[in-house]
Amino acid sequence: MRVILTVLAVLAAACSPPASQDAPPAATAPAAPVNPDTAALGANPATGAWTFHVAESVSAAGFGLPESEYQFIIACDGGKLSLSNEAELTPDQDTTMRIITATQSIELPARSFNEGLPTITTDLAAADPLKPLLIGMLGAPTDRFAVEIAGVTQVFPWDDEIAQALTACS
Repeated sequence: MRVILTVLAVLAAACSPPASQDAPPAATAPAAPVNPDTAALGANPATGAWTFHVAESVSAAGFGLPESEYQFIIACDGGKLSLSNEAELTPDQDTTMRIITATQSIELPARSFNEGLPTITTDLAAADPLKPLLIGMLGAPTDRFAVEIAGVTQVFPWDDEIAQALTACS
């Protein structure tokens, strides 16, 4: 009798479709775009805090330590969007400022200025086609973003002050 029951059990199992065919495929959410430059975001963020200022027609978010110069500034003046990074690149020269987020990167034309406090600045006119892309990248909340200039990368935490400054340029 046991042999018959065993044979019946084996036959029943052989005739049953595999469980994976019975279950409908699991719905998966589309994967968020992955930026190949995201390794840069793994570095420790710079030390400091963001502050927001409005003066006349300029809205700006600045990152730095209290009672010191800003390390990075995002400013909007009459529709022109400017990014300034405290860094030295001598002699004064054209360069590229790459902004890196978890989902994308953008390369912006920039210029180094070494007279006084050395900075590397990019200016995007109101009608520049890169401006809306940059506003979309940095205006949305994220954990952090990176700025790479001449092979040197700095990571900054994201804060609402950035969105406030960018709103003035939208």
